[in-house]
Amino acid sequence: MRKYMSVMGVMGLILLSTSSFANEHQLMDKKQCTEMKEGIGYFLGVADYLFKEIKKLEGMSGSEKEKQGTEKELWEGALAMSQISANYSTVYEVWCKSDD
Repeated sequence: MRKYMSVMGVMGLILLSTSSFANEHQLMDKKQCTEMKEGIGYFLGVADYLFKEIKKLEGMSGSEKEKQGTEKELWEGALAMSQISANYSTVYEVWCKSDD
């Protein structure tokens, strides 16, 4: 989970450091939009992977308490990645819609 949170932080810093965000009248350039789209795909891929890991837990043996802790962590990560994808998708829609 910490690994994903640090990836989230790096993406946030990249977004905040772009000069396009400082200027209300300038959309993101094509390269920035491509990077944003790739980031969205990455976060969706991580969320999908975590959801699949949750499903795998159903068939695994082990203590119920241990499985519940792991499942909770996976759910939190999957939901966080899904939310990040949704948030970045909104930013993409606003800043890049004319670049498609």
